[in-house]
Amino acid sequence: MREYFFRLMTDRVNGFTASILKALLLLLSFIYGFLVGIILWFYRIGILRRYRLPKPVISIGNMTVGGVGKTPLVEFIAEFLKKNNLKPVILTRGYMTGKLVSLGPEGRFSDEAKLLSGALKGIPVMVGKNRIKKAREAMNDYPMDVFLMDDGFQHWRLRRDLDIVAIDTTNPFGNGYLIPRGILRESVTSLSRADMFVLTKTDLGKQNLELIRDKLRAVNPDCPIVEAIHGPVDLTDLRVEGRKYPLSILKGRSIGAFCSIADPRSFEALLVNLGAEVRKTFSFMDHHLYRLHDIKEIIRYCKENNAWTILTTQKDAVKLTKFLGEFGSGLALLSLNIKIEITRGKEEFLKKVLEASSKKGQE
Repeated sequence: MREYFFRLMTDRVNGFTASILKALLLLLSFIYGFLVGIILWFYRIGILRRYRLPKPVISIGNMTVGGVGKTPLVEFIAEFLKKNNLKPVILTRGYMTGKLVSLGPEGRFSDEAKLLSGALKGIPVMVGKNRIKKAREAMNDYPMDVFLMDDGFQHWRLRRDLDIVAIDTTNPFGNGYLIPRGILRESVTSLSRADMFVLTKTDLGKQNLELIRDKLRAVNPDCPIVEAIHGPVDLTDLRVEGRKYPLSILKGRSIGAFCSIADPRSFEALLVNLGAEVRKTFSFMDHHLYRLHDIKEIIRYCKENNAWTILTTQKDAVKLTKFLGEFGSGLALLSLNIKIEITRGKEEFLKKVLEASSKKGQE
């Protein structure tokens, strides 16, 4: 059901019944937009209070439902700050986790939080809906200099010193409607609040670049626009700790793939571009929690079709620990590791990140 409604939101379902449902969803979108407008107005006039932390806050957010590549961007900024002798702490909402807790060996994380905590050794990842509370816990528990708020553009309650908005150039604004009729979380005019735009996947969405730039300039003419790509770097063997492989091993190899990300087509396109012969990609809804029958179906298909190498994403890899024994000795299970690379505007981007990180917060 969830997948069907997402297909309605993205206009991948048509017909008489779909048209009626889309009309109902459009009505709900108007209601949602009205409520969002009221809440923002309350914050502007002070009825709802916004909080300023005593440490600087950098928000990395987006405008749409689904992945735009924020997690690699958060990782990139965190690593950059660490190299500059600053101590970042990541604040993330966490989704699909049940109980939300902070960094720790027994903690339960969202997909993104697991990925970040695994990649950023020594950088605390605080997971929880109340990010002000989590921030205060972090200040008590860790030596730190700056907060990175993951998925923070719609977290209006917490003031920030730099508002970075990532925009997927392959699908920047969906069909132009607010959720639930479309994938927009806010009206495009809300982008006037942004301090910097990062256009992601520009190699895949290059045909849209000028239109996106024009739209952003119309809403926020003075906001810097940075361009980035998400490039594969290597492969991790999920069943042998510490073992990695070069991307070249995929060339000409028959593989099966699976993922639960917002844009599975971009994942498959990456594999094809690396020379892999993709027999099939099993696509699940974003944040899907894998069950044993999902894994067994993937394995069955791959064995029957001589795809003895199975690929998944970094985000999905963190959810597979309890299933690793199912793959047997004949199958290789690998994850594709992705890093973000800023291809245009990097110097200005890094300068603004450092400037925001050095600001003094105040209560």
